[in-house]
Amino acid sequence: METKFPAQKLLNWLQKNQRNLPWRKQYNPYEVWVSEVMLQQTRMDQAVPYFELFIKQFPNLESLAKAKEDSVLKAWEGLGYYSRARNLHQAAKEIVNQLDGKIPRTKNELEKLPGFGPYISSAVASIAFEQNEAVVDGNVVRVLSRFYGLNKSLQERTYFSTIAEKILPKGKARNFNQGLMELGALICLPKNPECMKCPLQENCYAFENKAQEKFPKKIKKKKVPVKKFIGLVLEQNRKLFLRKRTEQGLLKNLWEFPLIETKPNFLDKAELEQKIKKELNLEVKLEKGLGKVKHSYTHFKQEVWIWKAKIKENNSLQFFSHNQIRKLALSKVNHKILEKWMTSNTDIKLSLDEIKQIKQSLKDLQAGKILSLKELK
Repeated sequence: METKFPAQKLLNWLQKNQRNLPWRKQYNPYEVWVSEVMLQQTRMDQAVPYFELFIKQFPNLESLAKAKEDSVLKAWEGLGYYSRARNLHQAAKEIVNQLDGKIPRTKNELEKLPGFGPYISSAVASIAFEQNEAVVDGNVVRVLSRFYGLNKSLQERTYFSTIAEKILPKGKARNFNQGLMELGALICLPKNPECMKCPLQENCYAFENKAQEKFPKKIKKKKVPVKKFIGLVLEQNRKLFLRKRTEQGLLKNLWEFPLIETKPNFLDKAELEQKIKKELNLEVKLEKGLGKVKHSYTHFKQEVWIWKAKIKENNSLQFFSHNQIRKLALSKVNHKILEKWMTSNTDIKLSLDEIKQIKQSLKDLQAGKILSLKELK
């Protein structure tokens, strides 16, 4: 790596080309933190409207710390990776209760809080507080690997962190880190990079050797397993049964239709009813299949065969009306189950307002849009 990195060219480019993002107006540490948490595993175009709604609902650290977890999860609904929201909420409470409401300024202190791994800690320390910490995400890896011609993959973040630290101009961490990330997001794209607009073009190894597609090193993706489930839609007096997940995991404390992992192709109704009784402690009568929905997570794909069912005996299960369901935090696969039930259920009479409300919220969620503040109350 003999080529000196042209940091000033990058900084000049950022000044003219950076996007007008809401958390860049004042670099409020709380807003920077929320934005960085959201941008993990979420595209910028999807994160911005969520950020704006979240800040309206929780305008400062204190309001987030005082909020109920259900409210935080509902505001996060549709972004996925709900552990991010829970950690954000828990960290806010710790900062308010234990640190006098002041977000730590250094990477080392930030890493002591829930949800603050190396990336988030470096990002908040450098962007919010101008600390000399390098930030490395997928965009930065792509820019550096192409500029220096490094045959390394996206997974080798530690290697790229060492390089980023060496080329970081002291006292300019905020703009330098954002410059690298913006360049990767806007110019140095994974496919068809716009090299003629790039401020680093003159010394870029990949550009000079017409090898942009070779960097970063590509890793063959592992085959993602498919897990199959039975989903139950239990209806009573035009209300539906939902339960709150209490077990640990990404979807903890979200509401859901009852699900059991199984192989539906090899089970008849009687066997399914016995399995449901054994695993869910629910004695039901399966009425008809409503079809299948699919959803993809990072490490597996989910297929859910949906059954409309009736409870065989009186019980203390909690049933919800359609308006009540709209106020609960559901994962995307459960919204898909709700939509499948709604579109296939010809024997129930919904009001026009109910149909419009449900359809619109489903469209908004699946399109990455969000509900209005009135709808979240």
